[in-house]
Amino acid sequence: MMGRGFWLSFVLATWGLAGFLMKVVGVRLDAASALFGIVIGYAIVGITTGLIDGGTVTFNGGFVWAMVVGASYILGNWGYVRLAKTEDVSALAPITGLNVAIPILLGIIVLGESITVRKLVGVAFAVGSIYLLAARS
Repeated sequence: MMGRGFWLSFVLATWGLAGFLMKVVGVRLDAASALFGIVIGYAIVGITTGLIDGGTVTFNGGFVWAMVVGASYILGNWGYVRLAKTEDVSALAPITGLNVAIPILLGIIVLGESITVRKLVGVAFAVGSIYLLAARS
């Protein structure tokens, strides 16, 4: 059985990836197309099926990324629900909220976004807050 550490990492990674990919999707698709792709991604993971025999869908890069966003969110939600069975939501929500660090790092590394002192201070405060909220008494 996988423990708390695995599921926390799982939720942070999947939600964080989805948050980062929203930027990629936003650049490549209009809002309606992005939403459609996200719904498709949710459906694929949520109902664990692929395309019906003979079905075809024409994909472009943005649509595929939107499906990855939906899949990432549904996987994170799955991990969150599993954790919620045994963890206090008052600690769980802030801990999983640290997923914002992933799109920040990926934005800097992959998209070349700038890192500012303000961002660094904000992340430091977020990590400190999460430590305080998540510490077991």
